[in-house]
Amino acid sequence: MPSHIEMAENLVDQVMSIARNTKAPMDTYPTEELEWVAITAFNRAVEFYSTSQDKTCRRWAEKAISLAELNNDGGLLHQLLQSKYMDLAWDP
Repeated sequence: MPSHIEMAENLVDQVMSIARNTKAPMDTYPTEELEWVAITAFNRAVEFYSTSQDKTCRRWAEKAISLAELNNDGGLLHQLLQSKYMDLAWDP
């Protein structure tokens, strides 16, 4: 049985797949939901960062940034999350 973290990551992947595969304007993934998933995924990445789980942090942050890029907000959320990601200090 997968852990809660694995299940959550699978759901993020599903949202990303659905958002990427919607073509018609009427079928786009709801902006507010996509924002929520992207922000929640990024917050999860920060939690991993705070416990020195750098590899997992990077994976979650990259998924969050990719989701934000799919959001129909003119790139605002993508830019914000990208900026926050770049502000993280990584151990050499």
